[in-house]
Amino acid sequence: MCLLWACTRSFAHRHPKIFVGFLHPFAVILVLVITVYFVVLQMFYVVPKLFEMDTLVYKLFWLLAIFICYNIFGNMLACHLTDTSVPSLPLEKQSPEPGEGHLWDFCDICERKMPPRSWHCVLCNRCILKRDHHCIFTATCIGHNNQRYFFWFTFHMALGTGVALATHTLVVLQYCSYMNLFFLNFSNVKDLPNWLFLSLLVNIYALAAPGAALFVQFLALHINGTLHDLYSETYNLGIWRNFKMVVGEKGLWTFFSPTIKSPLPHDGTKWEAKDVGIGEC
Repeated sequence: MCLLWACTRSFAHRHPKIFVGFLHPFAVILVLVITVYFVVLQMFYVVPKLFEMDTLVYKLFWLLAIFICYNIFGNMLACHLTDTSVPSLPLEKQSPEPGEGHLWDFCDICERKMPPRSWHCVLCNRCILKRDHHCIFTATCIGHNNQRYFFWFTFHMALGTGVALATHTLVVLQYCSYMNLFFLNFSNVKDLPNWLFLSLLVNIYALAAPGAALFVQFLALHINGTLHDLYSETYNLGIWRNFKMVVGEKGLWTFFSPTIKSPLPHDGTKWEAKDVGIGEC
C-alpha cells in the first residue's frame, strides 16, 4: 500500500494533467458504481434474505439506504464545488495584515504570500487554505472550506459499507446455521452461494478504504491537524472546538445533510495556537 501511494504521488507530480484527466473521472465513477452496486445488492438480494419485503424493517432499510446515498453523493458534490483555495478569499484577505507578514509563507510557484497552514497543490495549481490532501474521489483538494464535506463523505461511505457488511455477515451466519439444522457450523462456509461469498469479499475491501480515510480524519480532528501534521498539537483547542473548526457552528447537525448552513469560525487565514493561547500563528 505504501509503495502504491508513493508511486501514485510521484506520477501525480510528474504528470499532473494526465493524472487529473484520467484518474479523477475514474475514481469518481468508481464511487458512483460501488455505491449503486451495494444499494441494489443489499435491497434486492441480501436484506430480503433476513426480512420479508412487505415488513416495516425492510422499509426502514430503504429509508436508511436513501439517507446514506443522499449524504454520500451530496457531500461528495459539495466537497468538489466548494473552493478552498487562497484566491477564494476576498481580495483584501489575500494579503497579510500589517504586522502579520512574518506569519505568512511565500509560494515560489504562485509568486505570492500564502496564509499560515496553506500549501500549494500541483494538481489544482493553487495554494490551498489549511491543505489536508488532494482527494481523487472528490476530484479536488481538501482544505479549510470543504473538510466538513469530506469528513461526512467518508463517514457515510464507511457507515454504508459497514451496514452492508453487517447484513452480509448475518446472512452468512443464517445460511451456516440452516445448513446444519440451526446449529452454527462454519465448515459450511465453503457451500455458500458464489454470489454471496464474492459480495462479502468485495464488501470487506470496500469498507477498508473509507474506514482508513475516516480513521485518519479522526486523528487529524482530535488535534485540529492535517495529514501533514498528524503528530503536532500546536493548534489543538480541545475536541469540541476542533470539531467545530471543521464542521462549523451547527456541529453534529451537519451529519444529516450537506445543505445545512454551518459557518466556520474564521476564514482560514488566522489560527489560534495552543502554546500561545490567544495568539495567532
